[in-house]
Amino acid sequence: MEVEKVDPQYISTAAICASKGIDGAISVFLAALAAYQLRCSGEEYWRRFAEHYVREVGVEDPIEKVSSFILKDSCSSFLRDVKVARVKKFTSYLGRVSELISSCNFHQLWHLTARVLNSDSESKTVVFAVKMGYYSGRALELCRDPLPMDIPIPVDSRVGKASLNLGLVSARSVEEAISKCRRQIVAVWRHIGEMLKIPPIHLDTLIWALQNSETMSSALTRVSTKQAAEALLRFQRAILSR
Repeated sequence: MEVEKVDPQYISTAAICASKGIDGAISVFLAALAAYQLRCSGEEYWRRFAEHYVREVGVEDPIEKVSSFILKDSCSSFLRDVKVARVKKFTSYLGRVSELISSCNFHQLWHLTARVLNSDSESKTVVFAVKMGYYSGRALELCRDPLPMDIPIPVDSRVGKASLNLGLVSARSVEEAISKCRRQIVAVWRHIGEMLKIPPIHLDTLIWALQNSETMSSALTRVSTKQAAEALLRFQRAILSR
């Protein structure tokens, strides 16, 4: 979980929450609902959103603030109207989202998100929104415990790439792995999480960090060399024993 604190997405979330508290946390959750099929990297999307959020004064409603960003920013140029419509589905649920983040009840937030979006609870968007809600809870120093073990890993291109390169699934490309092997990817990372006693959604950031040398270097400064070596050895054993 130390790795998460150097995740650029967490850093952007912390800036937003420092600016607006729980309203910022709600906005982070809503922005995560639209963080798909982007015209930029995820890190760039969150950096831009944090800048927009802090800069745009006079707009307090989270739905309006997030929708304004989606409609203006080039990262979200694909399917803008669909993304805004998805965000607006939560107009009547902002109080409940606030309550669940404030109480660190991410299991209920997970089920609420899937229900409101009428989506599979294992879908990347649903799970990623819960992860960003959790990041908000951590940034606000409300939540310290790990996420529930049964919340799955969000299967995006990086998780698909890692799963393919590690031989955890068989496919001709990352795109095929994600489209045809998503449930298998979710299942295998759930198994690895159980072996490590780490909820699979927390493995998401570790997988990303292992593909980003700068982030991994920053994360390693937070733990001892022995701790890092032991963690990586446990990770290797869990993969090999799947």
